[in-house]
Amino acid sequence: VAARMQAGKTAIQEVSMAKNFATDVADEVTYEAVQIFGGMGYMRESVVERLYRDNRILSIGGGTHEIMNEIISKQMGL
Repeated sequence: VAARMQAGKTAIQEVSMAKNFATDVADEVTYEAVQIFGGMGYMRESVVERLYRDNRILSIGGGTHEIMNEIISKQMGL
């Protein structure tokens, strides 16, 4: 994506796809971390709880998964 942008080409579709992929992976990782930590994963003083909470904001900020899918489909001409 960076190389495409560096070349002066539009990368709207690729950026949207990268955001969806990154937030999906972050969701999986933080969910598994909470599962591993058990009840402590929900406690305010836990780093895992903070990461889980922050991750929820990341997937919403800049456009939700559904909005990114809409952008991708429009860029593909669907």
